[in-house]
Amino acid sequence: MPVLDPSTPIGKIRLRTGDWWEIQTLPDSVIQSALEDCNNNVPRAAALCAQYILATLTRKTHKRLGAQIETWGSEHFDNYVKFLKTTILNPHLMDVSPIPYVNTLTEHPLITFVEEWNESYCPETTAAY
Repeated sequence: MPVLDPSTPIGKIRLRTGDWWEIQTLPDSVIQSALEDCNNNVPRAAALCAQYILATLTRKTHKRLGAQIETWGSEHFDNYVKFLKTTILNPHLMDVSPIPYVNTLTEHPLITFVEEWNESYCPETTAAY
């Protein structure tokens, strides 16, 4: 099993998607391609890779061991969907959360609130915005 490096973007995506076990679902080249498609945005690339993994799991429902044991199941897929619902779709656990589009000439009130909050209560994060 390759050693996971959580300081690299690929390692971070593997941790976010749960694709770090002994047999990994996605090769590094696919994760790198997702990073390039998402302009090196790790949360968005992780969401894209999670879709890839979910699509891969849809085909793994039937297993046959010899002539007598045969299973039909969707537990792996169902468990990964639960995982996605509690991580990717939860804005508290991801760095990407949608902001509704409002066609105005002024700045969106949510963005203004976040900037004012950071200036008042988190001065060390103000430089990040």
